[in-house]
Amino acid sequence: MDGIFISYRREDSAGYAGRLYDRLAAHFGAERVFMDVEGIAPGTDFVDAIERAVTSCKVLIVLIGNEWTGIADGSGRRRLDDPNDFIRLETSTALKRDIRVVPVLLEGAQMPRVDALPDELSSLSRRQAIEISHKQWEASTGNLIEALDKIYFPDTSTVTPQVTTTTGQEDSSRSHAKRWGPWLAVGLVGVALAGAWVATRWLMPEETFTATPVAPITRPAEVPIAALEHKPESAQLSGAEPEPEATSAPEPEPVAEPEPAPSLETEPEPVQLVGRLDVQPHRIDYGTITLGASGMASITLTNSGDADLAAPRIGGVEAADITLDNRCPDKLVPDESCVVGLRFEPRRAGPLNIELSIGRVDDTPITILLTGKVVEKTLPVPSTPIVESTPPPAKPPPEPPKASPPPAPKILNFTSKVSGSAAELCYRVANAERVTITPRPGRLNNPQSGCVTVRLKERTTFKIVARGADRSITDSLVVVPESPVAAPAAPEVIPAKPEPKALVNSRLPNVRDRWTYRVRGQWASSPRRTIEVSALSVNSDAVEELLSQVEAESRKTLAQRHVRGPVAYMTQSPILGTEFSPYLAAFGGVDSKSSWKGIPTPDTNNFWTKWYSTGEVEGHESVTVPAGTFDAIKLEIWSARTASGSQTERDSEPVRIQYNIWYAAEIKRYVKMVRTTTAASGQRMNTDTFELVAYRQQ
Repeated sequence: MDGIFISYRREDSAGYAGRLYDRLAAHFGAERVFMDVEGIAPGTDFVDAIERAVTSCKVLIVLIGNEWTGIADGSGRRRLDDPNDFIRLETSTALKRDIRVVPVLLEGAQMPRVDALPDELSSLSRRQAIEISHKQWEASTGNLIEALDKIYFPDTSTVTPQVTTTTGQEDSSRSHAKRWGPWLAVGLVGVALAGAWVATRWLMPEETFTATPVAPITRPAEVPIAALEHKPESAQLSGAEPEPEATSAPEPEPVAEPEPAPSLETEPEPVQLVGRLDVQPHRIDYGTITLGASGMASITLTNSGDADLAAPRIGGVEAADITLDNRCPDKLVPDESCVVGLRFEPRRAGPLNIELSIGRVDDTPITILLTGKVVEKTLPVPSTPIVESTPPPAKPPPEPPKASPPPAPKILNFTSKVSGSAAELCYRVANAERVTITPRPGRLNNPQSGCVTVRLKERTTFKIVARGADRSITDSLVVVPESPVAAPAAPEVIPAKPEPKALVNSRLPNVRDRWTYRVRGQWASSPRRTIEVSALSVNSDAVEELLSQVEAESRKTLAQRHVRGPVAYMTQSPILGTEFSPYLAAFGGVDSKSSWKGIPTPDTNNFWTKWYSTGEVEGHESVTVPAGTFDAIKLEIWSARTASGSQTERDSEPVRIQYNIWYAAEIKRYVKMVRTTTAASGQRMNTDTFELVAYRQQ
């Protein structure tokens, strides 16, 4: 139980998590650092799997970005409010088991307040946090490593961090050898000279020195060495020079003069300050990229030396179809970091396995490995396997929409939410150059999406017009203000004329018809709600309806929206998500041989774009829901798109949605809808079921 577990949300901090993993793994060892709960087999209790993974660690690092507390799921519910949310489970498990929890705040993010956290995570707000920033990556992550060292090595005041790269170790060794090598040589020579002097003074016979004094050796002033000469004892006592003896004795053979050696008192050589380049990461995986798309990554250059460092040259980008976004200055001062963006725009399909070379002062280049896979652009294919040998025959893949540049404008969504005498009108439009809403507020500043608030005095029909490519498209919305008077005044608000209009065709819904649905997801953590749909007005091509959430003893108005009748299209609302034309059968838009291609489909959460939808009638069948058993016509709708997210988003990026819908003629709306969403990794993200619980018709 000595591992380090990194808890993070992919939408909030996936890039930081990968870099931090590399930094910690280099210091503590890859076997000690964990970043994901992987390999949870189908049928395994994922709560138990997360608890086992977290409890095997000594420290849990919680990466908190600016959106950590507010990220919501597909239904608009905040993920932290989900008891089975992975991040909530990981953090609460560590808090309950007294595992050290270290919050890490990214790029100025604030520590979550107690009132913004679930009860079981409330103690997280009292934990001392560490801040990490991109500009000060080395220094800020160094603070985190220092804190972790104190946890793992409490008896050691300083723990020398491991060097993250091989080139860094070589540079460090050369630096120490260069600094201490001269001093070590001086010391060894001094010891040798001292030993020679002792041997000469005490071991050699005295007459060897009295015969002829050794002449003094001249040395440079900066390297003085004592002359090797011997004086008689009398001269030594009196301080006078001895006279040479008269006897002519043969001159002794000259003694070899020792090589001059530097004195131990020599001034130390100045240490040369140098800059040292560190690069992170050393490997980048762009994942799978479609031709025509691009991938973005970055590397961080850091001067970890003692002197200024000239900006290095990056080679090999031309062969790798890489465009540099170099934000580095001409020189990096010590401890300064900068970021170089690497935009990959492939021109051919195939595997990517290319090395970039980054020059260094000592001519030892640093190599960055780029990997990935480039594939041809293909048509989205439903996840249902095609089995040619088994009837019925497999469905052909959806045909791509025909290009018709310039594209015509589309109104994807036009809804309202009423509060007293005010109404909030929200819209989403594609391919439009100009958008207006009449009778007010007129031309809108944003021709794509937005919300505006208008005042209501009476029932008002608002018309939205989107213009672009020399064409225009319109849609309308009827908004009724809430009456300040209680129930008795309500009948006066609704005009009596729509009643006969609704009865022109008995299949159409009537004003004040109501349908109550129970909505639930696949997972235990999915929200369960009861939604009531009320018809406010009905005409020949649309229904104005009011959405309300019904609880045991309360009713909450959610939104008012305009739903087209005889048109096959996908409508979207924050409450119900994406639906296929709820009233299509009532308006006569469905028969036993109906099929559709290129169904207009809005973007998912304003992010996952370019959906292509097809559908067809499967036949008639009996369906049972809480409201009863009905003879229904069943439809199957497929929406698909090409994955465009990063490798870390494969589990959260939707690429296929399958709808199974049952329409009952006597209900005038669908009685059941099952919506299944599949991620780019092939994992099922969720299955939402809508079932009719009750209905009331006028």
